[in-house]
Amino acid sequence: MGAKLRQILVLFLVGAVFGPLGDAFHVISGTNDYPQGVFGLYLWRQPWWVPLVFGSAALAIGLSHPQLDHWLHAPAQRRGSGSILTVIYGVAAFLVVYAMTAFVPLPTGGWLDITIATAALFVWFDLDRTWQGLVLAAMTAGVGTAVEITMVHQGYFSYLPPKNNFYGVPSWLPWLYVSASVGVGNLGRFLSRSSHLSH
Repeated sequence: MGAKLRQILVLFLVGAVFGPLGDAFHVISGTNDYPQGVFGLYLWRQPWWVPLVFGSAALAIGLSHPQLDHWLHAPAQRRGSGSILTVIYGVAAFLVVYAMTAFVPLPTGGWLDITIATAALFVWFDLDRTWQGLVLAAMTAGVGTAVEITMVHQGYFSYLPPKNNFYGVPSWLPWLYVSASVGVGNLGRFLSRSSHLSH
């Protein structure tokens, strides 16, 4: 198997496994839900396509960030991309922030947003610390939030009140994408560097 194909498969599988896990936190906590009986096959309460969406999102982040690093003249290696252990830590940190959005009993649009923003910025500070990383996190947050707003308005899923306070999605959602940008971006950097070293 070629190095690039391995990179693509790992990114997709990480997204397809851990993304639905985070999303399950939201379903369990009543943060979001899917219309039942509409999409045919469901895995627990999530439609069959949920792993595909998360796998594709991980591909988009993990493949774009190393390339954008090059264009932004960013360091190829971050604090969180130096070893497999720091990469695992970054993905785990993203899942912790995901769980916080589901289970921390604070109001959306207030203290929960502040808490999630603080956690996401801590993930960036601990595992990235570059201005380029902040730019990529902001881009990821903007695109990811826009995609979710579109999906909600198309009826694919919904955030439940009172979490749906920002065009149908939670106002803390961009901060969740900030932590995804750091964790999955560093996975992409690690895999990209590993594939270059194998050539």
